[in-house]
Amino acid sequence: MMKKIILFLTILALLVPSTVHAQDQNPWNQVFDQNGNLRSDLTDLGVTTEHPSWMSVPLPFGQSLNLDANYHRYQTSDGNVVVLPSASTLFFMAMNPQASGLSQSEGMISNGQGGEIAFLGMVAGNSVDWNRVFADHPDMKTPDQFWGSVLSGQQNVWTYFSGWGFITTLMQMSWNDTALRTAYLMYMNGAKNCAALPGGCSGLVTPPAPPPPPQTKICPDPKVATSPLSASILKTGPNNPLVVGQDTQSRRGADVLAKATIPPVIFTWYEAIYEDHKVCGIDNLTGLSSCHTEKVFKECREHVEHLPDAVVSMQATAALDSASQSWITSRLGQTHYGAYIHQASFTLIPGFGSWSGGCDGGGTCTGTGPALKVPFADPGTFNLHMSGVTSGTHFMGISITPPRQFSADGSLQVYVTLPSLVP
Repeated sequence: MMKKIILFLTILALLVPSTVHAQDQNPWNQVFDQNGNLRSDLTDLGVTTEHPSWMSVPLPFGQSLNLDANYHRYQTSDGNVVVLPSASTLFFMAMNPQASGLSQSEGMISNGQGGEIAFLGMVAGNSVDWNRVFADHPDMKTPDQFWGSVLSGQQNVWTYFSGWGFITTLMQMSWNDTALRTAYLMYMNGAKNCAALPGGCSGLVTPPAPPPPPQTKICPDPKVATSPLSASILKTGPNNPLVVGQDTQSRRGADVLAKATIPPVIFTWYEAIYEDHKVCGIDNLTGLSSCHTEKVFKECREHVEHLPDAVVSMQATAALDSASQSWITSRLGQTHYGAYIHQASFTLIPGFGSWSGGCDGGGTCTGTGPALKVPFADPGTFNLHMSGVTSGTHFMGISITPPRQFSADGSLQVYVTLPSLVP
């Protein structure tokens, strides 16, 4: 019997083109491609399991066999839902078309009610006591008439089952359901009307709402204008710094200053101004004069905001360049035994100083970082570098511009006195 079921459902799958009524747009085109395969743009909703009362089998002595209904469901881009019931679920749906929602489907991969009757007959026909059926219903001449009354809900099929063989077959069908899921049911607008859908609303994807109609633009769009920021790093003293240990009088090393100036962001926006106008007229129903107030557009008022873009981070470093390092280890080492590089790099900020910042009333922001008395121990050229980032700008809780990065480079020459080389 199970092989017959598989064969029958396979035949049903071949009847898709002939079962859909002619219409402007075939809904099955959103389910199958031209080769008869499921389309890749379907949303796979997975398998949903229910425990409906219409899948309960009455047994002797007041007992019952309760089976699960399960469906593999797909959703189309238009919100239609395609339901693939398992074989046992489809059997019970056919026996309970109203309660199961089968009668609410718009189309099935079959040839209509005749296909459902054939399916019922294929699955359960051999287990029905037809002698008793025709004895109790002399008006029925063929099994098709009996199955038709079952599909219409007028007849309870369980009264006429003979023996326990069908119960065993039904349980085997339920256990092997996944291999027989080849019948398709179409539910138009199922995502929107999911309450009566087999499997309910579980896992459905809500179709996106249509975009609102475009509104007439009254005032211009806001504008954002930025000016270049400036950043620098340089030596501030002394004029000719000596390596540490040779500036015996001041013992100050060298001072470095890093600085950044951030002009304000100019944000221009426009406010629609309305005025209350009194409008009077004659009421068509009462014939009496009446007045009401309407808001009438007057102008677009321009607002210009100078938004501060504050410095939130600043760093500065100094590094002895490669030419100076080579001179120390080669040429200076030839004339001064033991010459070596003492410290090739320094973290100036933070380290030998910290930075501070703020903004003035016009929206201009600055960040300043002095590094004082840096003890350079090696002669040569030190490359200075500073970098930082701003906060970005906001207006009324809305981000206007993102944070900006800034950087600058400079140099500092450190000297050494070499008396032994003086003739």
